[in-house]
Amino acid sequence: MAQDVKKLFFELLQVSMGTLECVERGPSPEEWKTFYEWAKTQQVEGVGYHGVERLFEFGLRAPQDVSIDWMSEAEMIREQNQQTKQPRVAQYYPETLRDLRQRSADDGTSQTLDVQQLYRLSQQGRLNIRLLMDYCYVLRATKGRYEKLKAGGMGALLLGTVGQRRFARGLTWLLHEALALEPEFMQWKPLETEGRYLLADMFGEHSSWQRMVHRMKYLAF
Repeated sequence: MAQDVKKLFFELLQVSMGTLECVERGPSPEEWKTFYEWAKTQQVEGVGYHGVERLFEFGLRAPQDVSIDWMSEAEMIREQNQQTKQPRVAQYYPETLRDLRQRSADDGTSQTLDVQQLYRLSQQGRLNIRLLMDYCYVLRATKGRYEKLKAGGMGALLLGTVGQRRFARGLTWLLHEALALEPEFMQWKPLETEGRYLLADMFGEHSSWQRMVHRMKYLAF
């Protein structure tokens, strides 16, 4: 059931991003509350609310208390973005979502977002869906050639270790699973086992021991 709820949450985000017309089924009141909490912890509160608004057209409505709280938070994000200069990565977002992109302490990093930086953030337990969304829009804007462009046009995509390349493949699977990144924009062959680990880690489902063991696997290569 938990995976089914996550899938529905990702569908909501895809509706927000315009890559999906509608969710597969209407969320229950408890699921709407869960989505709101996930949107906050994953720093996609503003963007997620755009999907909530789009689903109104299909008669799918969150409980009133959730909807009001979510709308209020989204408007606060919009106002903050309109009053201050946005980070460079925001330019890759469509105009409908640019003011709804949530800011964070990682925005400085996000201005030159790449796989190695996402890898480091993952090792620190700071990877989240907002960062995935940033990178997804960067890949779409550069037609999947971002890492090659950063490497000076080299044909090979260079990462420091086999562990980092494994992370990149897991990230690719996750970008497709969660945000429907199109195959033509993928830079690595997706690796589901690694992607599922990253997904569970972002949602706080691993113990500190599991995370330590996984880091050692990266370092072993």
